[in-house]
Amino acid sequence: MSLHARRGVLFIFLLILPFFIGLFCTYEVVKIRFPTDMENSPAVNYLDGPRILPPKGAVSTNGKSITIDSFPENPIPVDETSIKRGELLYALHCALCHGETGKGDGSLVEFYTERPPGDLTVSHVAAQFDGVLFRTISFGFGQMPPLAENLTTHERWDVINYLRSLQ
Repeated sequence: MSLHARRGVLFIFLLILPFFIGLFCTYEVVKIRFPTDMENSPAVNYLDGPRILPPKGAVSTNGKSITIDSFPENPIPVDETSIKRGELLYALHCALCHGETGKGDGSLVEFYTERPPGDLTVSHVAAQFDGVLFRTISFGFGQMPPLAENLTTHERWDVINYLRSLQ
């Protein structure tokens, strides 16, 4: 390659070099906003629709709401039917941790390292209001998971009636 050809290639390279350097630098510096449909969406969060308040007097889909200041009273009468239903539900949802007799000796006890499941037959559990037990079953306590999704309100009261029969 001759000297003039090398100079020509070098000259073209030096002319094009600032263009490529500028291109690489402005890619991160200059942010061009492209309008999309998602930008103009009324959604609040990812895949959430707009928040609409329920009309006045609407019935909650989660049942009666419980505040921290109030403990509900047991509306289910303590009869043999309720206790039998509670016994079946207790065997399905509670006996794995609390044991068949409520002594806290279920088959999963060995997996609780921090705090073992409580004995439900002791005097301080028997002294608690039914509403306290209802809140504990509904919202969980410590390592105990909330069971409000697994048990309906009526079923939770049946389990409490069965627990009272154990005590």
